[in-house]
Amino acid sequence: MKKSGGPVRSFPLAEAAASEFAKQQASLPLPDFSDTEKTFNHLSDGELRKAARLFKLMGQEWLTRVMSRLGVSAVQYGIPGAAWGVRNTIYHQFVGGTNLLTALPRIGRLYERKVTSMLDYGVEAKTKTEDFNAYMKEVIRSLEFSAEAPAAIAAVVKISGIAPVSLLESLNGETVDFDDDSHAAFQAALRRLDAICGKAQELGLQVYIDGEESWIQNTIDQLTNKMMARYNKQKVVVVNTFQMYRHDRLEFLISSYEKAQKEGYLLGAKLVRGAYMVKENKRASEEGYPTPIQPSLEATHADYNTAAKFCLEHLESICCCIGSHNEASVRLMTEMMRDRLIPRNHPHVHFAQLLGMSDNLTFNLAAGGYNVSKYMVYGPVEEVLPYLVRRAQENTSVTGEIGRELKMIKEELARRRN
Repeated sequence: MKKSGGPVRSFPLAEAAASEFAKQQASLPLPDFSDTEKTFNHLSDGELRKAARLFKLMGQEWLTRVMSRLGVSAVQYGIPGAAWGVRNTIYHQFVGGTNLLTALPRIGRLYERKVTSMLDYGVEAKTKTEDFNAYMKEVIRSLEFSAEAPAAIAAVVKISGIAPVSLLESLNGETVDFDDDSHAAFQAALRRLDAICGKAQELGLQVYIDGEESWIQNTIDQLTNKMMARYNKQKVVVVNTFQMYRHDRLEFLISSYEKAQKEGYLLGAKLVRGAYMVKENKRASEEGYPTPIQPSLEATHADYNTAAKFCLEHLESICCCIGSHNEASVRLMTEMMRDRLIPRNHPHVHFAQLLGMSDNLTFNLAAGGYNVSKYMVYGPVEEVLPYLVRRAQENTSVTGEIGRELKMIKEELARRRN
């Protein structure tokens, strides 16, 4: 079953109708991201109180440090109670389930509120061929699931799930020769990625390639560009991730657009701030090279918003996803769409947030008629722990989202009591 999508290809009458529709939408009020009733009406009082307790715990930096250093090992080595503790706290908040079947209730619950899911099997950094093949098969399974369920629209791929990190790192400083058959491991990884992207094209879906650490990202970008050149000729099937907390990514977005224009394909661009800041700064300090991270949070915000504007200015050739938990950036995007008379449901503009975070953005955007999804991470507890650690670190040390989440939950509980 193919799903519709792709670039806007309209005739003059259709364009006129779309323009009139956009004018009508421009007169509507923009989403109110402080509306806690609309944000949380899918959660019971008990679920809200549980979330409040979790966010309060996550706001403790010492607890995040302990989890980062000891929690992963405790679960992986089977320490009694460790997996149970993770499963019933941070895992439940940020992960949909252990597999697609157990995630289905949360996928359906989101779709009832006009929020679609991007399916993300949360496995990464494997070393064995059988693990890489298993990951590929699971991603293809998620695409087949999405083709039958309108509640899901895309699959997410981590290149470290289909190729050894050591291989990706060894190629990171060079221009990859895709025709070199002497490197069997790389050719195998390329075949896995091609199988995933080919299946997405066949089913009319999209594949979002996740951003990873800077010491493997150049290899990932080259692989992604190869797939975009192959599959993004008529519509955007493959979407790359641009981590704007790196000081070189705005320039890279522009050069990626110019490369796509020159080679005749459409650019898929998901804009995020990033989730590896702690790791990046630590490695740069230990190995004595300049950090790739922006000099300040303000610089990250500036580049992110400039990148969003650039995508809107080239909407016929760029399909963009605003993967942001930053309310100011999301609001700016809605204002720019209004000012440019871009329809809220334009197929080349999408918003996305992670499951368990920034529901005030997700559900108020959905209520306002925008295209919006949740990243539906799923997988066994021990496999998704690195992802969960990054979520905890991101919330406490990068974006400071914990305070906002907790404040809004308390406001909604107070509103319900009154």
